[in-house]
Amino acid sequence: MKNLKTYFLFAAVLFATATVSAQDYLMTLKPLSASVLDLKEETKETPLIKDKTFSYQYKGEDVLVVFEGKEHFEFYNNKKHFIKSDLLWTSKDECYMIIRDFNLPNFPFKAGTKMRMKITKVENGFIHYTSTLGGRTWKGKMKESDVK
Repeated sequence: MKNLKTYFLFAAVLFATATVSAQDYLMTLKPLSASVLDLKEETKETPLIKDKTFSYQYKGEDVLVVFEGKEHFEFYNNKKHFIKSDLLWTSKDECYMIIRDFNLPNFPFKAGTKMRMKITKVENGFIHYTSTLGGRTWKGKMKESDVK
């Protein structure tokens, strides 16, 4: 009986942690944990997601993500709040986003913070990726969008 209780407790904890989105996780990081990543050289390859728009869900609302030239934007609350970053593509499927400006309330990072994103799969209009920030790594996905 004790093993059965332990199993159910473990399963409940695993399920609870698996349902937290990557973006929810990102917003819980402490500002001091946002370590500076060493940047690689810019690639000459064409990025997989150049000049495209995507969306993902954060706290039940759509977040618009725009990759435009060497810039990255995330818009929250019907474009009322934003995060603007510079993009540095190091290969066709890997980039660094260096935060330049934001007005998103309670955003735990400051300008100059660097996040690495590695695209792991492109499938059925979704971009699957792994991001690293502040020594932490998580997986996420975005859906391609027609919204501009």
